Amino acid sequence: PVAEREYASLAAIAKGQYDFYLVPWAKAAAAYERPLFIRFAHEMNDPYRYPWGPQNGNRPEDFIAAWRHVHLIFQKMGATNVLWVWSPHISMPWFEFYYPGPQYVDWIGTGVLNYGTIASWSRWWSFHQILEKAYPQLLRIQKPLMICEFGTLAQGGDMAEWYRQAFYHMTHTYQRGVRAVVFFNQPKDATLSPQYPLNWSVTQSVKATSVVSEEIARSSAM
Repeated sequence: PVAEREYASLAAIAKGQYDFYLVPWAKAAAAYERPLFIRFAHEMNDPYRYPWGPQNGNRPEDFIAAWRHVHLIFQKMGATNVLWVWSPHISMPWFEFYYPGPQYVDWIGTGVLNYGTIASWSRWWSFHQILEKAYPQLLRIQKPLMICEFGTLAQGGDMAEWYRQAFYHMTHTYQRGVRAVVFFNQPKDATLSPQYPLNWSVTQSVKATSVVSEEIARSSAM
């Protein structure tokens, strides 16, 4: 809850005030002994949503210091199996100022979510339209790119065609960078409204499910 949030909490993390919380997580990650992706403090440049965002007194330098400190704790605990995913909100400007540095990041992550016509501020955007502007800048960082929130709502267009075009562009337009995709398989997303949750699940459409199955099979065979 907003009223309970600590102000400028990233600076506190960087100072070690939450090591009591981080150390057990780092030890557990090390004990897992298999590759583990961690997308710490994602969309840190989004000033509207998360307590680690700039609206809560967190500056880019605070984020970088906190990220490096968390990374150090995991290294000290032997969690070298962790792969660190730096995931800015690409629709917000100046996200590059939040980059912790190549030695602290293994993957770049970004969300590609089409909200369709669900709200006054949104319309039907293709995968390509969402990603194309930020992609050259992400590519310059020279890390593999993960689409870590991938999906579309049904309102405003053809879900099956959206996924078909998305796979086409991942194969033909963004093949240099995109190396992983994580479906945002959330059928009850209450981010915008708890009373009217959003359904991002591809399985709500038989046609879209069929297209995605075909494209995944095709990608696996390549």
